[in-house]
Amino acid sequence: MNNALDRKLVGQAVYEKLRNDIVTGHLKPEQKLKLNQLKETYNVSVNTLRETLMRLVAEGFVSFEDQKGFRVIPVSIADLEELIELRGTLEMLGLEKSFERRDTLIDWKSRLISAHFRLSCAEKLMMEDEAQHVTAWEKADRDFHTAIVSNCGSKQLIRYHASVIELYMRYQVLALSQRPFRGKEVMAEHQELVQRLLDDDIEGAKSLLSLHISRGSQTPKATV
Repeated sequence: MNNALDRKLVGQAVYEKLRNDIVTGHLKPEQKLKLNQLKETYNVSVNTLRETLMRLVAEGFVSFEDQKGFRVIPVSIADLEELIELRGTLEMLGLEKSFERRDTLIDWKSRLISAHFRLSCAEKLMMEDEAQHVTAWEKADRDFHTAIVSNCGSKQLIRYHASVIELYMRYQVLALSQRPFRGKEVMAEHQELVQRLLDDDIEGAKSLLSLHISRGSQTPKATV
């Protein structure tokens, strides 16, 4: 393995770790990100850290100011509501475009079935022990909603939707009074949603998807 590939793999690993620590709140909103401290925590060079943090700046997780350095971007209910609207717009458009591409519809529905199966397994585990299985559930939930737009034929829409989903999930965790897993209610919504998609009930699917996304900000913290 050459040095360039080594650096790329290390950079991706630290990016995923830092992003996850921000999304889950391990790195707090408005926390100053000092390179020397992060270097020890993540066991990586300052240059790799700087490159990673600039990537997170571009994605909306971190801010940067001259003379002040890097800082975790704060969260607010107002920003969460904006992300809900943006996510809904992108996901609804992606859903419509995915239905329009009839030549790849079977493959798309196969991906939906597979993604929903993994999600339903994660949801059952969450019912047993939420703390232990939350990371797997968040990934399965994100993958399912990513699958919904995956047949739209637009790489840009898919990329922006994925980025908004990441930000949305971070705001859910940090700006709400409890993690937004709603137990049997959300399990039933996902089951009904995938069935409407498989039945080509596009209007019914859009209606349910809109309601499902909007329920992501129902329990705000009074302190935010």
